[in-house]
Amino acid sequence: MIANMIKQKIRNISSKMSIWASAIPMVILFIVMTFVLIPKLQELLGNMQLLDTSFGGYDALYVHRLFDKLGNVGRKAYLSLELYADIPYIFLYVITLTTLIIKLLLKNGLWNSKLSYSLMFPVFAGVFDFAEDIGVISLLTGRGVISERVVKITSICTNIKGLFLGLTLLTILFMLCVLGFRRFKRVSRYN
Repeated sequence: MIANMIKQKIRNISSKMSIWASAIPMVILFIVMTFVLIPKLQELLGNMQLLDTSFGGYDALYVHRLFDKLGNVGRKAYLSLELYADIPYIFLYVITLTTLIIKLLLKNGLWNSKLSYSLMFPVFAGVFDFAEDIGVISLLTGRGVISERVVKITSICTNIKGLFLGLTLLTILFMLCVLGFRRFKRVSRYN
């Protein structure tokens, strides 16, 4: 009963919401991070990856080596990336992807199916991404002390975030295929 009320409230809110209000800032922020902020850090790192994109996991030794390569200037730049770009980006992608899934569920007539649980994929990705960012920020501000426990928790959050982002993208792709198939079927029926 309560779940249905919440689901109906989500449906009402999303039907009034334009996806572009969050998608445009999300894309702009993504472009700035991808083509401006991250490449500057990547120059310092060489072939090493930032913790946020190390979906295979990492340990304290990797974090030590990464922070050594970054140096003080790189660590400050990485901290700025986390605080001023990545955290806002999380909120934007959660809103955008959740709204997109809602609209695709409604368009495909799948709102009352089990696929509606896929709404939680971008939300869970955002929660674990935020937890990861808290861990990375904690490591960056730890004054040279790298807690193995924080590294382990942060690495797990990175892995789980990657899993839910993958599930989110697969869900969107699947629903776009369903939508395309239905339109193709409708068009071919009239020809």
